[in-house]
Amino acid sequence: MAKRPKRQPELRRERAASNTYRFFIAPGSISGRTVTIADAALSHQLSHVLRLSAGDRVTLLDNSGWEYTVVLEQIERDRIDGVIEQRRLATSEPRLKLTLYVPLLRGERFEWVLQKGTELGVSAFVPMVCQRSVIDDLAEISPTKLERWERIIREAAEQARRAKLPKLLPAMLFDTACEHAARRATAFVLWEGQGAQSLRRLLHAATQTPHGTAPFSIALLSGPEGGLTESELATAVMYRLPLASLGPRTLRAETAPLAAAAAVLWEAGDLD
Repeated sequence: MAKRPKRQPELRRERAASNTYRFFIAPGSISGRTVTIADAALSHQLSHVLRLSAGDRVTLLDNSGWEYTVVLEQIERDRIDGVIEQRRLATSEPRLKLTLYVPLLRGERFEWVLQKGTELGVSAFVPMVCQRSVIDDLAEISPTKLERWERIIREAAEQARRAKLPKLLPAMLFDTACEHAARRATAFVLWEGQGAQSLRRLLHAATQTPHGTAPFSIALLSGPEGGLTESELATAVMYRLPLASLGPRTLRAETAPLAAAAAVLWEAGDLD
């Protein structure tokens, strides 16, 4: 049997030149065509995990909507130097600004919503504490947990080729969230019980503006595992937030906001 020829180093270079490695960096890391990143964790990932070196290319994002193709010049233990080869405006961000108000859920379910919501195109997440939430005190949300949530969002955004990081807003009680959503956007409360209208019909009605254009931003509020209480529903009605149904089937607390997000983004033309 003929021996397989050895792979030449140039092949690895060509593959790296067309790779999909994307990383969000601080805007201050870019100065003109020069990139200087002081990030030991990213240095380790590039050099030891991905095995990249000088001459390889990566895509860097400064969370402004621009993408930068950067040729790496040097990777040290706590510093990365590179030169911008190309700068282009990203086209991957949805036009609709969708905010998900999601109750804190058991286990890793809340983190799953953050990850998949980011992949779909959600623009902002607001953790909520409802009367039936597993956490009933905002003080229980530690800085360590917030850091983990932000890391999950960042990694999901990089993987999904997002150009902007979804915002993680401060956690709110349900009543505060209703007031917040009512002031900021066209908003709906997901509810599987009586009195709810079809989300599709509500979205259609929201586009019936004088000029026939869709809303610039939409907010969705979902309930915890045990559902919203009667008093919470009354609060939603008080703030004139329509109750929106996703159909006759009962969805899990982590499924409903993602299904609704996909429906809203599809209706807006951002999932074509």
